[in-house]
Amino acid sequence: MTVSTDASLTREVVQRYNLELWNQRRFELGHELLGEQVIRNSPAGREVLSREQSIERVRTMWASVEHVEFSLLHTIVDGEMCTIVYQADIRLPGGAADAIASIEVFRVVDGRIVEVWNNVHDHGRWPELEESGAK
Repeated sequence: MTVSTDASLTREVVQRYNLELWNQRRFELGHELLGEQVIRNSPAGREVLSREQSIERVRTMWASVEHVEFSLLHTIVDGEMCTIVYQADIRLPGGAADAIASIEVFRVVDGRIVEVWNNVHDHGRWPELEESGAK
């Protein structure tokens, strides 16, 4: 397996995953942006998902809300690694608003996300978004 270290490709893949696959519900992009397997790491352990399971994870979230929109406050790339600071604004069934904020680290190999590290998200907004009045 050849390791892609093209920072611009790494950034593009992670941005498209969040802004197109998630925000625009372009689920078909999962076949382009995700590896055959995606390893999801969290403090609770490691889970290996197939590409189809990873796409279904996004579909399941969308089925439980009226709307979700990710904003990427910061994107930091180092070779195959990409870290994002994100905000997700969510409209729950019935119209109630929620927001979650967290940091994720992605590993991109050959133009596909193959590994993700998540910490637990918090409900709320990053202070810099609150201060700017941004959505």
